[in-house]
Amino acid sequence: MAQLHNSGSRRTVVVVEDEFLVRDLAVCELEDNGFTVVEFDCADAALPYLREHGGETAAIVTDVQMPGSVNGLELVAILDRLWPGVPVLITSGGPLVDPRLLPPCAGFIRKPWLPEDMVARVAGMVSAH
Repeated sequence: MAQLHNSGSRRTVVVVEDEFLVRDLAVCELEDNGFTVVEFDCADAALPYLREHGGETAAIVTDVQMPGSVNGLELVAILDRLWPGVPVLITSGGPLVDPRLLPPCAGFIRKPWLPEDMVARVAGMVSAH
């Protein structure tokens, strides 16, 4: 189920992360920097929302490895077909993601990331979009 956090901004970021503490940190930092955040604990839960609202989304932050039938890289591929150009920041503590395999609108940040680095990357992607 989606949890919408409204910070009074029209800039909506979707965070898809199964680790609660990491997701909570991302949500809090993004909200503190003026973003409205919708959060999900897996790609399966995020997909219905993104199918309906993906075009209105400023950016998506997703982990690679999550429970369910769709991982973060598969989510990125689906979103690139549905909403090409919506910025996606992919994060993982596992193997590095080859940026050549990602759509042009996607970036990668390795876990553990610093909150200010993650927010700066999202803000940069949104302003460039």
